[in-house]
Amino acid sequence: MLQALVQASIRARGAVIATLVLLLCVGVWAAKTLPIDALPDVSPVQVSVLTGAIGLSPVEVERTVTTPIENALNGVPGAVDQRSVSRGGLSAVTVIFKDSTDIWFARQLVLERLRGLELPASATAPELAPVSSGLGEIFQFVVRSKQHSAMQLRTMLDWDIVPKLRNVPGVVEVNTMGGELKQFQVVIDRARLKAHGMAIADVVGALRAANVNAGGGYIDRREESFTVRGQGMLTSADEIGSVMIRTSAQNTPVLVRHVAEVTVGAALRQGVITRNGEGEAVTGIVMMLLGQNSRDVVQAVGVRAEQIQKTLPAGVKLDVIYDRSDFVGRTLSTVLKNLAEGVGIVTLVLIIFLGSWRGAVAVVLGIPVAMTIALLGMHVFGVTGDLMSLGAIDFGFLVDGPIVILESVIAATAGKKLVGAARAGAYGEIAGAVARPVAFAVAIIMLVYVPLLALEGVEGKMFRPMAVTMACALFGALVYAIAFFPAVLVALVPPAKGHGPRWLEYLAHVYANALHGIVRFRLAYIAGAFAVFGFAGWIFAQQGAEFVPRIFEGDAVVTIRRAPSISLDAALKLDLAAEKVLHTFPEVKTTLGMTGRAEVATDPVGNDNTDLLVRLRPLEEWTTAKDFDSLSEQFKNKIESQVPGTFVSVSQPIEDRTNELISGSRADVQIQIFGTDLPQLAELAGKVAAQVRGVSGTGDVRVERVLGAPTITASVDRGRLARYGVRVEDAFAAISASREGVPVGPIYEEERRFEIRVLAPPASPTADGIGDLFVETQRGENIPLREVVELTENEGPTAIRRENRMRAIRVDVNLRGRDLVSWVNEARSKVDASVPLPTGYRAEWGGQFENFARAQARLAIVLPVVIGLIFGMLLGMFQNVRLALAVFALVPLSLAGGMLGLTLRGMPFSLPAAVGFIALGGIAVLNGVVMASEVRKRLDARESLDEAITGGCAHVLRAVLTTAVVAALGFLPMATATSAGAEVQQPLATAVVIGMLISTLLTLLVLPGVLRLCLKGYRPPEPTPEVASSPGTAPAGMSPALT
Repeated sequence: MLQALVQASIRARGAVIATLVLLLCVGVWAAKTLPIDALPDVSPVQVSVLTGAIGLSPVEVERTVTTPIENALNGVPGAVDQRSVSRGGLSAVTVIFKDSTDIWFARQLVLERLRGLELPASATAPELAPVSSGLGEIFQFVVRSKQHSAMQLRTMLDWDIVPKLRNVPGVVEVNTMGGELKQFQVVIDRARLKAHGMAIADVVGALRAANVNAGGGYIDRREESFTVRGQGMLTSADEIGSVMIRTSAQNTPVLVRHVAEVTVGAALRQGVITRNGEGEAVTGIVMMLLGQNSRDVVQAVGVRAEQIQKTLPAGVKLDVIYDRSDFVGRTLSTVLKNLAEGVGIVTLVLIIFLGSWRGAVAVVLGIPVAMTIALLGMHVFGVTGDLMSLGAIDFGFLVDGPIVILESVIAATAGKKLVGAARAGAYGEIAGAVARPVAFAVAIIMLVYVPLLALEGVEGKMFRPMAVTMACALFGALVYAIAFFPAVLVALVPPAKGHGPRWLEYLAHVYANALHGIVRFRLAYIAGAFAVFGFAGWIFAQQGAEFVPRIFEGDAVVTIRRAPSISLDAALKLDLAAEKVLHTFPEVKTTLGMTGRAEVATDPVGNDNTDLLVRLRPLEEWTTAKDFDSLSEQFKNKIESQVPGTFVSVSQPIEDRTNELISGSRADVQIQIFGTDLPQLAELAGKVAAQVRGVSGTGDVRVERVLGAPTITASVDRGRLARYGVRVEDAFAAISASREGVPVGPIYEEERRFEIRVLAPPASPTADGIGDLFVETQRGENIPLREVVELTENEGPTAIRRENRMRAIRVDVNLRGRDLVSWVNEARSKVDASVPLPTGYRAEWGGQFENFARAQARLAIVLPVVIGLIFGMLLGMFQNVRLALAVFALVPLSLAGGMLGLTLRGMPFSLPAAVGFIALGGIAVLNGVVMASEVRKRLDARESLDEAITGGCAHVLRAVLTTAVVAALGFLPMATATSAGAEVQQPLATAVVIGMLISTLLTLLVLPGVLRLCLKGYRPPEPTPEVASSPGTAPAGMSPALT
């Protein structure tokens, strides 16, 4: 069938070439419309439920809010994990689903479970976090002005800027933080309130009753219908002050302004924003809807931001702080530069080896065809164009099929004068003869990528797109080789005048002479090659292993943690000091600090946590350090030495957010200790941290601080409450009004909505000050709060974290200068030996290590199956077990080259390196097929075994060298690149470039001897007249006739 397809391609070559042009036009469209991002989105399918719980401590939030929500969501179909954080006033519960779950279906399931859930009166209705991901924060900006206050800027951001950005297609949310959130505050004067014999509840009730509208339906008058409405909503601070609470004994109305001061103030803040160490700022973070094209969304947001800037008042500037398109552009530039250089190198190598620029052009035309098929496949399978999917394509692999066919044509037609139909007929016969083996060889290379398709979790999301893209590209290369290349060959490439460049002929002559010794001392060569394999494996094992090399994004995130008891104002001062320290580094361009949490608390942290987004200058301008790890270490040391009470860890924006969504932690390794008692968990975590600090390669070690939050607790005395006639609700209303304020309704300024809150701040920020607050008894008397409650100051938890409904404390570790796997193995053995866990407690190791271990376990099952399939395909092709074994023996030798290559460059084993090994195995098998097929062809032609091996191996030298050098040098730009994203490509490319050169040398020196051993006693089939006269028989003298 393949031979017939080749013949048909040549007969209809005009139509075939026209189809080729049309296909390339489709490829241009596919490239322009392909979704682009820097990296694949590895975020799990998850739904986060955020619930406010005003005034509740972490323990109360856990007991009354988090636990009921966890119980309601337990057993949701498709859920695989559950995490929660309970903080003062906030509950965040996250349910993680199987990767195959549709996010909208998952959210619907969660909403159904939450329906009808009973929560405390102080809790807000549960809300779902935006449908975004670890790559969702695509754009961040600040709003600044010297002529406007922090409250004016925040109001402008919330009501003039954010609504316009939310309208951009692909934007799911704009999270705002910083400045002062405007509120109308009724600040009660306790003395005046007491003088009028009133309580806080009287003020609250009066304001709620006065701030209403009413509808009265409609009335008909004559032939018109009039709507009846009552308008009583408050519209200003003066109106609030004019609300009557009640009349006095003298029938004089007591108004709100008689007992309180009505002001426009700022809401109680849970977080602040700072910029460049100069002071506070107001910021907005644009979040992208899951599954959207980040390149298009960021571009649209940028355009809208420019439009918004023109509408802002004079002096107000909207400054872009973080733009994902910067990193995407740098990464895409790296990929495209490497691919373009790869095409150039492949073309040059082909011209040098083939001695024909026309032949080189005909072969290289297969690259855009293969890429077109790959891009169409990416559209079909929903694969994003990014560093992983596009960065692993080696154009050398895509031209192997056309190279084999062209080599056969050159060898069979060199020096012959063939034109017109004669050329078409000869080319068709030769190409048809090698079509089946070429298809087998390319299919085997496609098969070696199957293990990547079997990966799950994070590793699957990272490497499955690579496998899909490469498989589609190889399929496109095969389509070109069989369906298009024969027609292009006839139209473009005349028969060669000679057999090739003279230097190659000389090299083949030298190799032919050397083959006699190789065959004679075959056992020594084979033993030496496998000794090289053993040595390579031994020294490579010393390199250790990691999941994926760290990608330098061009920016940093400096996370600062402090004592859990710190106030927001104190944290703000330390934040500004840390930013000033960072600006002493010439590498730092700008900084933006985020202390505490935003209004949409997708990251539920407290005052003790600050994330500093540090924009860095280009790497070539750095003077303090040469790489990111060194600069990170200097950031950490200088801040911790100059800003007291801080613990610093350094990460990167995408890395930071993705790690947090995957495992709940931002660290390379997380050690979680599960149990029930928080003090005991904290003690065990401290012991674990002490052990891992002593392990070589340990960078940052942080124990999660869950204790030490100072708390003023008011415990009711029910006997006294009954004696005084005070309800618990009334007693606690005084506490609620002391700081947070009691909400009594909204006030509108045109379309803008602001809250009205009643506050009764204590005289001093102590337990005694709160005890001086007063409540009203049923007899109308005002008594101090201390008369009905017991006030104590103590320490409680700052936050309670749970996984799968069990309390946990985490030890986070970032590594410096050591591979992940060896560090975890050493640290785990140390912890197991030194920190025994009580009954009911357990420890789990996670983070990037968990991803690597899961991938390793998965590959241990899939790789043997794939290896068996490859051997089965070789057996089906050769119909000879010994030949199949001889070719298959090249696979471990190819791995030896890859291991030596990585060792020479000091790179540990990683999943990208594993992909390089996979590619090496595929090319080694292809070259083995070429050599073994030529040897068998000569044996079938009745040559002696030694003659067939020496003559056949020398004859295919050019084909073997061309495919190997093209494959190796096609990856050379990736192996040497230093630009954005090169870290992931380097292990893969290094394994292929160095590994291919070493493994090809081993192939040329070892395979002849292996064939000599395996083919001893080989009996060629008896020729038949039909076979002898078959038009598909390969012409004598054809180079790699893989029949």
